[in-house]
Amino acid sequence: MPSSQPVSLISRWFLKPDRYDEAMPILAQLAETVLANEPDTLTYLVHTHFKGDLSSLPPADGLSILFFETYRNAAAFNAHVTGPDFTDFVRDHGDLFVAGNDGKPYTTVEFLTRHAGFARPAVAADEAGNRHPSVMFEIMADDQAAMTGFYAQVFGWRYQTGADGFAYVHFPGSAPPLLGGVGQADPATPGLEPGHNFYLLVDRLEPAIAAAVAAGGGEHMPPTAVDGYRFAMIKDPEGNPVGLVEPFSGQARERRI
Repeated sequence: MPSSQPVSLISRWFLKPDRYDEAMPILAQLAETVLANEPDTLTYLVHTHFKGDLSSLPPADGLSILFFETYRNAAAFNAHVTGPDFTDFVRDHGDLFVAGNDGKPYTTVEFLTRHAGFARPAVAADEAGNRHPSVMFEIMADDQAAMTGFYAQVFGWRYQTGADGFAYVHFPGSAPPLLGGVGQADPATPGLEPGHNFYLLVDRLEPAIAAAVAAGGGEHMPPTAVDGYRFAMIKDPEGNPVGLVEPFSGQARERRI
C-alpha cells in the first residue's frame, strides 16, 4: 500500500456486561483526546448499538462498541496505535472489555480503502437553515512574493498559480466543523476592530504564534478560551490580522467576549 494512501478501518470491541454505563464517558473522552492530539487521525467515530425502532440483521450485540476510523496514511495509523492516547486508554481502561487469550481486550479489525461516497456532517435542528458557510478568503498583498513566503514558512502552504499570478491555496476536501458569527466591534480591543476576520486551523496556538513572530509577523490577540474552543490572532508582515483556532468539536456554537 502506498504510504500516502488514506487508511480506514472498522474495529469492534466488546464491553463486559456490567461496565456499559462506566465506559460511555470514557469512550467519549478518548475521542476528544484523539481529536486534540492527532491531526493525522481524520475520522474517529465511536458507535454503540442503535436504540430505536430499527432492527439490526443479524441482531446486534448490545455490548459491542464499533470504531470507524480514517487515517491520513499507514504511518498515521501506526502512530495512533503506538501513541500515548491509545496505549494509555488500553492500560487504564482495558478491563472494561472482554479479554482475549493474551489478556488484552479482544477486538476485530477490518482495514478499508474508500472507493466512493461522502461524509455529510450531522446538523443540529436549530442550525438546519445555515446553508452558506464561509468557504474562501483572500489576502491582497502589497508584496505578493514576500507574503506567500511568510504563509509558506508559518503554515506550510503550497500554491497553484492562477490568472494574473493569483496564488491559490487548496485544502483537503474532508473539512473540519465550520463556525462563523457576527459580533459587536470594539475598536479599543485587539481582535475586535471593525471589519472582518478569518481564522486558520492550527494544532496548537502557541507554536503557531511563535512561528509567525519568527517569520516577521507579530502577536495581535493572546490565546483565549471561550465556548469550548481556543483561539488567538497574529498579524502578518503587512499588518493584516489573522485568526488562529485549535480543533474544536461541533459543540462550539458561538463566540462571546
